[in-house]
Parts: sequence; structure tokens; C-alpha cells
Amino acid sequence: MPIWSIPFLLVLVAICGFVGHLSPAALAVAIASTLLVCFYLLYRSRQGETERRPVSNLLSLVPGHLLVLLIVALLERPGILAWLWIILPVVTVTYDAVGRSSRIRPSVRMSISIILYGILWADLFFLLERAIVLHRQFGGSQEIMIAAAVGLVGVLFLSLGIYRHWISAKE
Repeated sequence: MPIWSIPFLLVLVAICGFVGHLSPAALAVAIASTLLVCFYLLYRSRQGETERRPVSNLLSLVPGHLLVLLIVALLERPGILAWLWIILPVVTVTYDAVGRSSRIRPSVRMSISIILYGILWADLFFLLERAIVLHRQFGGSQEIMIAAAVGLVGVLFLSLGIYRHWISAKE
């Protein structure tokens, strides 16, 4: 993700704060998490390109993560969902840093990357499912069907991602 996208990230988090229903504490931590991503992008821009790269370029998904925050912030009472969103930027930066690290043995790096990848995508699928159910005010069997559909897609997506990491480690 290029550093010229930093203002865009900051504008997105500001929009979440202005139009959303986030608590001041959740907004402050969301801003801090977004700033973490921005500082990491600046740090990476100062470093030379390394041979090691993570299997997936999750940093390019940060604007999408901020759009998920906007969806969550537009809920009447985002509550715990706002706090669960904060996992996304932190895990994204950690995933990228681990994938580029030369200090970590390859097998350990792969294991950590798979765990972080799983956490990130499981959190994202959960947030999207909850946002859909809460925005549409589904209940009962409709809520169960949405959860099952999103869960099935999530499990298939995570399985494919873990398989990609596994194959990448063998190469």
C-alpha cells in the first residue's frame, strides 16, 4: 500500500467518527489503530524492499477494513463490534511484519502467519455477519440462515487461505 494513501485512511476514520455512533473511547482506539497502520506504512517506505513477503498483501485491504468500521459505526449501538473491529488493523500490521521478518524461522513464521490470517478473516466475517443481521433487524430463522451462509463462506475462504500459506511454506 503506497504512502500517498495515508490521507485517504485518515479521512475514512474521520468520517466514521463524524457520522457514526462510536463511543469516544472506541473512536480514540480506532484512530490510534489507523495511525498505527499509517506509521507502519511510513516505516516500510523508509526500508528497502526485502526478499521476504507475506503470502497475502493484507495491507492493501485496510481501506476496506475502514469501510467495515463505517458499517459498524452506523449501527444504533455498535457496542462490542467496534472493539472487535480494532483487531483488524493491529493484526494486519503484525501479519505483514511477521511475513517480512528475517529473524523468525520459516516454520514459526508460517505458523504465526496462518494464525494471524485466521484471526483477521474470522473477525471480518463475524463483523460483516453481525452488521447485516443488526442493520436489517433479522431475527429467528433468518438470523440463523445468514449466520450459516456467512459461516460457510468464511470457512471455505479461511481453508483456502490456510492452504495457500501451507503451499507457500513448502516452496
